[in-house]
Amino acid sequence: MSENQNNLISDEEKLLDLPKQLTAGDLSEIMDISPAEVIKELMRHGVMANINEIVEFESAVLVAHEFGFKVLKPKADQQKSLKSELDLTSIPDSEVILRSPVITILGHVDHGKTSILDVIRGSRIADSEFGGITQSIGAYQITHLNEKITFIDTPGHEAFTSMRARGAQITDIAVLVVAADDGVMRQTIEAIDHIKSAGTPLIVAINKCDLPNADVNKVKTQLVEHDIIPEDYGGEIMCVETSATSSKGIDDLLESIVLLGQILELKVPKNVLGQGYILEGFLDKSKGSLGTILVKEGSVSVGDYIVAGDIIGKIKSLTDGFNRLVKNVSPGAPAQVLGLSSVPKAGDEFKIFKSDKEAKKHHKSLSSTKEQVKSIIRDPENDDDENKFRIIIKCGTDGSVDAVKKVLETLRNEEVAIEITHASSGSVNENDVMLASAADAVVIGFQSQIEQGAIRQSRSNNIVIKNYNIVYEMIDDLTEMILENKKSETEEKVHGIAEILDTFSVGKTKVAGGFRVVEGSIKRNGLVKITRRDELIHQGSISSLRHLKENVREIKSGMEGGITLDGFNDYEIGDIVECFEIVTN
Repeated sequence: MSENQNNLISDEEKLLDLPKQLTAGDLSEIMDISPAEVIKELMRHGVMANINEIVEFESAVLVAHEFGFKVLKPKADQQKSLKSELDLTSIPDSEVILRSPVITILGHVDHGKTSILDVIRGSRIADSEFGGITQSIGAYQITHLNEKITFIDTPGHEAFTSMRARGAQITDIAVLVVAADDGVMRQTIEAIDHIKSAGTPLIVAINKCDLPNADVNKVKTQLVEHDIIPEDYGGEIMCVETSATSSKGIDDLLESIVLLGQILELKVPKNVLGQGYILEGFLDKSKGSLGTILVKEGSVSVGDYIVAGDIIGKIKSLTDGFNRLVKNVSPGAPAQVLGLSSVPKAGDEFKIFKSDKEAKKHHKSLSSTKEQVKSIIRDPENDDDENKFRIIIKCGTDGSVDAVKKVLETLRNEEVAIEITHASSGSVNENDVMLASAADAVVIGFQSQIEQGAIRQSRSNNIVIKNYNIVYEMIDDLTEMILENKKSETEEKVHGIAEILDTFSVGKTKVAGGFRVVEGSIKRNGLVKITRRDELIHQGSISSLRHLKENVREIKSGMEGGITLDGFNDYEIGDIVECFEIVTN
């Protein structure tokens, strides 16, 4: 933005109140600046983010400053949530309704989270015609005291925070389960930290209170040590004594949830098109692509058209958390959707449209924006992109990341500048490949696993993946690539083929395959495919390669050896091992 343009903005308009977490798209909307310009400015500050990715507050401040804005100090716990983004104070009460609260239950393993959920589910349908509990979509809604409550069945604390990591806080109330006989444990403390970080209202369920060694006062004292002050200790946190075994206190817990939900006044506008979040997505062999949705506001009905992230579809059926077909879903309620064109991603926002034309128009506008962003990242005239060799690094351990970065930063070419786009620990996954596709980068794994999905994505997106266990091999290979600036076209180069002759255990959990090389050679830094009766059953990276008792880099034709693979133990005699790499040509 030019200086003249900046002068056209009043002092009041130039003052922004940004949330702590926001996406590049959110920042674009707030500033009324095109997404393309925002993405470009983020890149200038070293941030590679697409329109739907979370931008750190500090980076957002820098970008806003470049466009002539000043930013207020962030308010605590400001996040994109299930609460309506509309200003409901300006809407008449007749146009506003209350939605049901969304609840997540957290706590230490074996303290009774699942048992409490089972009691709540079972008590609502035990006498129904369905005759049993069928909880099929990871979320369900019950009614207590004529008030509806939605529960999200989470497998752990990571699930609780995964939505927030993508900018969506979907939980209104967290229930912390603490066993009266064990007290506050390590995972209890982790749960408390997650809840505090999210700024989510809290209710404590002190479970197993009917056991002989239960000590409720001890639990409350321990909670105080972690700044969780119960009501009877002078604080504001409701604590309910429960027993999942006898159902004692379960109704009290539900009443506390209803009461806190009423205090929160979860208002949403009436008569608007449905929208909300994807909780999970998966592929069913008989039904096809399915997605579990949580409705934020508006109504979702069978026959509606839905756009979720990159996916579009027409809703053929809706199923509730008890496997019952329903015709429509109200705000705050979950459902499983059939009719999506492909599997949706958890955390994606969805919107409902009443016609195919409107849905396609919205979907096209999203795709157009993403292509615009991609064209900026790949623009050869922008910041001399042709003279940059971009690398994405994934290492097996945190300690290796900085070391590998320093090594790669020493590689130089007068005509080509090396740019490390992203570096972190963990396995090479689909997101790494998609980032490489957007940034025109190569993916380097060092002593890390390569997931099957990453290999599939690399083929379809023409992305080079290299995997190394030895530093000097990585240096030699990359030096050649950088000198020739090879990263345009890719192909699979087969190094060799081997046959599994036997299997044997390595330690307690690992299984190795004994093999003979029948053609070419098997290389330790290569990728492998395992086929069984002409069917591909696994592809990934090699974790170890041995000849007799020695670790080796390569085993040639006619020789025998042992191989272990990352994430694969299911060898059978007769399996075919094909060693290959994705190379430039």
